[in-house]
Amino acid sequence: MLDQMGNEDSGSEFTENYQRILANVALYLVTGNSSLAGTFTFQKEQRARGLGYGGIETYRSAALTSVDKLALDELARFIRLETPTGSGNLTEGELLNIARDLITREIIEEKLEGRTYYLKARLVADPEQISQAINIVQEIDNKIDELNRAKTRAEEALKEVERLEQEVRIAKVKAEYVKRAEEGEPEEVVRTRELLSEARRRFSSGDYSGAIEIYDSLLREKKEALECYLYRGSARFHLGEFEKAVSDFSSALELDPFNPVAYHNRASSKVKLGRIGEALDDYERALELDERYAEAYRNRGITYLKYLSEHEKALADFTRLIELKPDDRSAYFLRGSAYGKMNKFVEAYEDYSKAAEGLERDPWLYYNTGNCLLRMGRYQEAISNYTKAIELKADVASFYHNRGLAYAREDRVHEALEDYNRALDLGEVDAKSLVIRGFLFWKLGQKGKAREDWERAAQLGETRGVEFLAHT
Repeated sequence: MLDQMGNEDSGSEFTENYQRILANVALYLVTGNSSLAGTFTFQKEQRARGLGYGGIETYRSAALTSVDKLALDELARFIRLETPTGSGNLTEGELLNIARDLITREIIEEKLEGRTYYLKARLVADPEQISQAINIVQEIDNKIDELNRAKTRAEEALKEVERLEQEVRIAKVKAEYVKRAEEGEPEEVVRTRELLSEARRRFSSGDYSGAIEIYDSLLREKKEALECYLYRGSARFHLGEFEKAVSDFSSALELDPFNPVAYHNRASSKVKLGRIGEALDDYERALELDERYAEAYRNRGITYLKYLSEHEKALADFTRLIELKPDDRSAYFLRGSAYGKMNKFVEAYEDYSKAAEGLERDPWLYYNTGNCLLRMGRYQEAISNYTKAIELKADVASFYHNRGLAYAREDRVHEALEDYNRALDLGEVDAKSLVIRGFLFWKLGQKGKAREDWERAAQLGETRGVEFLAHT
């Protein structure tokens, strides 16, 4: 027995339009394991305008609408429960439509007494029809599952077709090259090879303009266009002609749309132009074509790190780069930089230590290592690394600034002051450096110089020094 009570506008004053409907409805469903057979008692009180006093059809319609919904909901729920797969591929609306075709209604008794309407009805669902409906739902569910599996197989097959198309295109290019070598004019082939060799030599020596001249001449003769576009694009990239580089790599892709190098190089050119979203799309395409393309992981990771501050994604790309090239020390440097941006200084320090085995002459390695040690409170080791960075490159203000900070943490005030003097001499006037140097002057008793630095810093927007003065 299920009781369903509904009440609208309870608490309002009774008016001449107040109507009361009572319904007693039995739903009969005889199956071996059904929990549905039973009686639903439905009561509803409502205000209804326009019903009048003698419209029994209107009362009946209002009562049966609610009763039908209750019965259909229960029968649809029953069908879902009885279907072995749970009919997960069918919506509630679809199940309700199936249930609606299974129920027949019989009004046993009804009467209208004044403004109170009473209805007794029976809703009957044939067990055999329900069993057939469950089988149909099961079949539909199975077909939808089969369709989904077929779609998955089709998508996988499409990827395989793309891969095979790429292999066929490469094979055709190689075959055409061999054919031209065998059937073409030998002297012309030799001349073209010599020009390409000279262009590569110029490119490798940094003579990018000279390499471009040769590629221009070969393209005018319509010879080796793919290689010419790829290398001329790279030469233009090195000359800072990024728009022209993008154009060349796009031309290469028109000739070979499955070339991962062209996508990668075009992506790097777009990064230089600030077209970061397009660049990431090209990097992604390059990696789809060659999932072991280490340089694509490297440069996409740098893009995430430098331009988007998406440190987790950068970390993932650098980790994949290390998996592909475990002996590449610069890869550890990059991953250490990502860890540093995430304030994971222990992990960053470990990667910088691995990078040091092959980057002994890189001042930025020692600077970054010093930064990790500074944040870890290992000031003496930090000072040692900053000193190595300065020995390799003595004109970087931040090297002196951070070593000065490490000296200050060690209470080596005079050495710290020398470093901040040097930092301010080398770089633009830095408010933070002025504040710290002011505190060093103050600690040495040179309060006038401290005040001068703090006032200059305040003009640049850094007020900690003058705030200290105000409370002194």
